[in-house]
Amino acid sequence: MSDTRVFVGDLTRKEFRERMNAGTIKAAIVPAAATEQHNEHLEMIHDTLHVTYMAEQAAKVLHPQVVVASPIAIGVSEHWMEHVGTLTVRPEVFCEYVFDVCHSLKRAGIENILILNGHGGNVKPLMRRIGEYRDKLKVNLRFQSYWDVYDPTLVFDLMEHNRLPGHACEFETSTMLVLAPERVHKEDLDHESAALGTKQKGEQLLQPAVDGVSEILRKMIAGEDVDAPPVTFREGGRIHMITGDSV
Repeated sequence: MSDTRVFVGDLTRKEFRERMNAGTIKAAIVPAAATEQHNEHLEMIHDTLHVTYMAEQAAKVLHPQVVVASPIAIGVSEHWMEHVGTLTVRPEVFCEYVFDVCHSLKRAGIENILILNGHGGNVKPLMRRIGEYRDKLKVNLRFQSYWDVYDPTLVFDLMEHNRLPGHACEFETSTMLVLAPERVHKEDLDHESAALGTKQKGEQLLQPAVDGVSEILRKMIAGEDVDAPPVTFREGGRIHMITGDSV
């Protein structure tokens, strides 16, 4: 049986060391997400489950060149704390934690590191620090959300509400219906946009994201420029570019 393991935690120290010494491992993904309310119908693991899936599948496309760090499953979710069950950390704590994980990978000898995000609340805090962290680590460090890679035509053709990622609505419900349908509690679905979510839409959205993330990694390893600005897709066919200072 071929070895398709990509998570750092699934390797022994000997296996990891030997792969590094052989020059096999070229890049690493750090999945960053959240544990937070997702309306009444989606389980709170949504963001972590999705970004971990994207990281694993993208790494497998480039196997054995890419490894995946343990997911960071609690992010910046202060805006949802009125809904009990949400877990959050302060932005500065979250950013420093992500930095330390990246620093560990750099100390192991990895020169290409992609922080792959699956939660909107993490975007601005990390965008404000990514330049600083790149200067400190002196490696090829990028921060992207997995939805940054979507072709706008695909988004606006599929999403009836023309919004992605949104929150626990059409997009996130559609993809969860594919990845873990048992985590969609349809009897509690009371959100107009979420009701538009379908398994068929989810099936059309997952592979393009995996392909896009793996292409970013391929370019990073090859030393090519990456043109994938952080974005959200909004009503009216609008694309919103995100910066650390954006509102």
